Amino acid sequence: MGVAIDTIGSFVTAGATNPTSLKTVTVSPGDSLQIRSFPATNRAWLESMIAQTATKGKQRVLSPLLHDNVTGLTFATVDTDSYYLMNRHARQRLYPTDTLAVYSSAAAGASGILALLVYYENLPSSNARLANWGDISGQIKSIKGMEIDVTSSGTIGTWSDTAINATDKQLHANTDYAVLGMYSSVATGIIAIKGIDTGNLRMGMSGGINTYESSNYFVELSHRSGLPCIPVINAANAPSTYVSAISVASVSADNVTLVLAECGTNTGL
Repeated sequence: MGVAIDTIGSFVTAGATNPTSLKTVTVSPGDSLQIRSFPATNRAWLESMIAQTATKGKQRVLSPLLHDNVTGLTFATVDTDSYYLMNRHARQRLYPTDTLAVYSSAAAGASGILALLVYYENLPSSNARLANWGDISGQIKSIKGMEIDVTSSGTIGTWSDTAINATDKQLHANTDYAVLGMYSSVATGIIAIKGIDTGNLRMGMSGGINTYESSNYFVELSHRSGLPCIPVINAANAPSTYVSAISVASVSADNVTLVLAECGTNTGL
């Protein structure tokens, strides 16, 4: 089973005069609003919508395969910080190759970003190493906070990738680490982890500064969904594993901290 989590980034660079007027988003380079192809016998879900806007506004996702194709998934947003818009205990079923229509709003001249977090029960092309809490809780040897100095792209809505060992190089060789969560030192739109062990897909979350939720994010996502959602990375892959970031600010320099659980070598996770 090729379980996978993917994060689709999108943005608007200038809102309308009325902040509730919706504009079609631009998709972040390298991303697509088309749901990936997977077997019809399996399922995929929209787990989260995450938004950051410079002013109050709205975010909307439409498809004929959702509740309706008029207002569909529409949520109001508040300014500055990065927020989860959907109820954390409910998720929206998605279907193979369906293309979502996504809209965003902000005040005149303001910018906004919206990310969609998609969970695939079986994505044939993925080899992501995702675990449940019960898989790792009995194997934890140490907790490690790993700092990565990240500067987001100078272009709004473009992902910026920084290797996780760019700042801190103290991971133990050939050792598996579970990523329990991560958080940012300043309010950033979306932060994500991406590498060989995530199937080269971005696993994203809010870049808000509520560390109580963020430091435990992937564990809680797994608990509430009942699905394996905790990424497991090996230290040997650190140079090609990245923290990614996008923000409404054209440049946002901050420190991202990965909250890691060292699980040891040959864990079988």
